[in-house]
Amino acid sequence: MMVAEVRTNQRLIKAEPCTLIWSEPLPGGGRAVVKMYRRRGYFDPIRRLFVPYRVEREFHMLAKLHQSRVPCPEPLRWSQGWSARHGRFEMLATREIPATMPLKERLLRAPNAVSDLAPLFRLARQMHDCGVSHGAFYPANILVRMPSAGAPRFHVIDFAHGCGFARGIAGTRPADFDLLDMLRAIERVAPLDDCALWLDGYGTGAAHFRKLIAMLMTHRIDRPWRHLHRAETDTRAAWDRLSRPAASRASA
Repeated sequence: MMVAEVRTNQRLIKAEPCTLIWSEPLPGGGRAVVKMYRRRGYFDPIRRLFVPYRVEREFHMLAKLHQSRVPCPEPLRWSQGWSARHGRFEMLATREIPATMPLKERLLRAPNAVSDLAPLFRLARQMHDCGVSHGAFYPANILVRMPSAGAPRFHVIDFAHGCGFARGIAGTRPADFDLLDMLRAIERVAPLDDCALWLDGYGTGAAHFRKLIAMLMTHRIDRPWRHLHRAETDTRAAWDRLSRPAASRASA
């Protein structure tokens, strides 16, 4: 299934110099979304001796979330290789979530169309309780389904900048960065009048809400700030990985 060319039975979703995304039918029904990171650096295989492939990391984070019933795409497989057209590449396939659209697109069309975002922040809490920080928790990386009756249903996608931790991270800086990123990104297209109710869905209490609102005053999601936040999260995740054996010995 995972080939390095887009064929006639596939639908192109995005084509950028270093990223190609398309969907294609699955043998058992439904469709897969295939994401290719292409034209990777010449020394990329050497780098992989020390850190995992990006798609490998995404695959395992999605598998952890999907197993914990966090609304996200089901991971199918990942691979890496080389082709004459795309150079060195990595690919990740996930099951397509039908009848959804990006939350950013929904908000741009009608800012008040999704007034109750508390379920989105409950989703963030589920993700963080699994020990996963997203790193790019923006409306563009949230799929929303609007049923004819009932609350909207949200699904989180695209963990290219995600980090995994051994335990839940709610209330930590990596988790707060996710929440603040989402609020700041929403603020660009829709009012934040109900953010107190939204964050109540996250469920960490009034003191944490006040802390987040104070941090939001100076929080930025443009460069270089988002890169600094991701670097801090990466450092914390690396320390978490290094300290796990010692923690295991201490608890034994």
